[in-house]
Amino acid sequence: MLKLEFGKYEASMEEESFHKLFNGAILNLCNELPASLRTETLRFLKEYSGCAISNNFDFFNKYNGPCYTIIYWINERAHNLSWDDPWLTLLIQSHSSALLLYSLDDHLVDKSLRTSGTLLQLRTQAWEKYSQAGRLFDKEIHKASLVREEFIDKYFRSIRDNGFADTLEDYLTRFRSQMAIWSLQPYLLARSFLSRAQAESVLKMYESFGIAWRLLEDYRDLGKDIESGSVSSMIYFLPEKVQLDWGKRARVEIFALFEESNLDQKVSDLTNSYLNEAAQMAAKLHLKEYAHCLSSMRLPIVNFSSVEHKNIKT
Repeated sequence: MLKLEFGKYEASMEEESFHKLFNGAILNLCNELPASLRTETLRFLKEYSGCAISNNFDFFNKYNGPCYTIIYWINERAHNLSWDDPWLTLLIQSHSSALLLYSLDDHLVDKSLRTSGTLLQLRTQAWEKYSQAGRLFDKEIHKASLVREEFIDKYFRSIRDNGFADTLEDYLTRFRSQMAIWSLQPYLLARSFLSRAQAESVLKMYESFGIAWRLLEDYRDLGKDIESGSVSSMIYFLPEKVQLDWGKRARVEIFALFEESNLDQKVSDLTNSYLNEAAQMAAKLHLKEYAHCLSSMRLPIVNFSSVEHKNIKT
C-alpha cells in the first residue's frame, strides 16, 4: 500500500511566530516545575516529540498547523486583541496544554507510555494551566463554566472507552469527544468574538480537520495496531466478519485483505473529503488563510490502479 502524506503547506511568518508562542508555553510549563525536575522533563519532551536533543526545542514539530493556528486566525478575523494581551497569553497556555494532555493521555491509555513521577508532575502542571486559563471565558460567555464542564466530561468519558465501536461513524463520533479537550478553546474563543451559530461552525470545522488527521495517523500506524490488536479506524475498511478479531489474524493475511479493499485509495478519498468540508466551512467563516491551509493539506491525487510498487511497511 502507498505511503500517504498530507500536501505541503508553507506557513506564513505570522504562523511561524505563533508556532514559537506555543512552544514557549510548553517551556513555561517546564520552568514552573520544581527545579529538580526541569532538566529531566525537558529531555523527556524532546525525546517524546521527536525533537533532536541538540536542536532548539520544538514540541509541536510534528503537529499540523491547523491544530493551533485556528486560535490565531479567529482572533485576526475578529480584529480583536493584540498578541501581547495577557488574556491571549493565557489562552495560548491553555490550548498548548490541551494538546500536550491529549497526547500524553492517548499514550498512557494504550500503555505505550509508562508513568513516572516526572510525567505525573508534568501532567498535573499542564492540567492546572489548562483549567486556570479555561476559566478566562467565565465573564465573556453566559454559562461558560457549564460548557467547559460538558467538554471535559465528554473527553474523559471517551478516553475510557477505547473498545470496538459498531461502525466507522461511531468510532469517529467518539474521536470528536476525545478532541473535546483541545476543541474547547477555539470554540469558546469563537463564542466570544463571533455569533453562536458561527462558533458551532468553527467547532464542526475543527473536528473535520481533526478527523482527517486521525484517519491518516491510523493509516500510518496500521502495522503497530495490527501487532497490538488496538482498535483503529482502519478496522472498518475490512470485511465485517474480520473486524472484531483483526488482532488475532496473521499480519500477512490482514495486509492482503487491506490490499484487496484498496485501503490507500479509500483512506485518501475519505481524508480529503473531511479536509474539503473543513476548508469550505473556513471559507464561509471568512477564515481565508485557514481555509487555504486546509485545502493545501489535501492528499495528492494518485491513479492508484496504475501504481505497481506500493511502499507502506508490512
